[in-house]
Amino acid sequence: MFVLSRMLQPVAASDVTVRSKSIKIRPQAGFTLLELLVVIALIAVLAGTALLAYEGVQDQGRQDATRFEMAEIRNALLQFRRDSGSNDLPGQGVYVCEDPANPGKINPDLLNLPAEAGNTDAAKLAWCESPANFWMLFADPLGNGWNPDTHRGWNGPYLQRKSGLMSYAGVDNLWVITDAYHATYLLLDLDDPVKARLVSIGPDKTDNNPTPGSCQIAGSGDDTVLCLLR
Repeated sequence: MFVLSRMLQPVAASDVTVRSKSIKIRPQAGFTLLELLVVIALIAVLAGTALLAYEGVQDQGRQDATRFEMAEIRNALLQFRRDSGSNDLPGQGVYVCEDPANPGKINPDLLNLPAEAGNTDAAKLAWCESPANFWMLFADPLGNGWNPDTHRGWNGPYLQRKSGLMSYAGVDNLWVITDAYHATYLLLDLDDPVKARLVSIGPDKTDNNPTPGSCQIAGSGDDTVLCLLR
């Protein structure tokens, strides 16, 4: 009992020896203002380089998509020409928009002219003759259809994608196809085998070479040109 009471007695502070160990803290060196500015400048350069590279890839992708689509449109136009049996492209020969016998009047053979063309001969001619209008690749202009015996006529639609009804050069409701830059493709000089061409007018949305000596680009700008008959 004496032993137990002795053990339960509080221990005096003097009976406990505390050994403390000194801890040394080494001060950490920070970045100087000059070092921070150098790091920020490097990050800015890397970000700018990455952005330029991304934009370059995007632009190259748009150019590649435009060239591919232009080749597809050219194939459709040439198939239209072969099917007709007349070697005429849209708006030429039997598909001409203006009545050969009555200048200023719409060709009466165009029986399937869409309602978007308007009501007057002037409106119909402007609509039909617009270089941005691809309607003959989507609708049978003569309304004769396809003759399975002769394998001649209209066997379209020759393209699957129509961008919608848009305006170009003051003419509304055109059946257009837009390029990767959201500008309309143009069909130019289809009656001239040397100059006949498909044009992507590119980011500036302007035909930079309206009167060339051939289908090749002679002017400046960002146009892409594809010769149709060469």
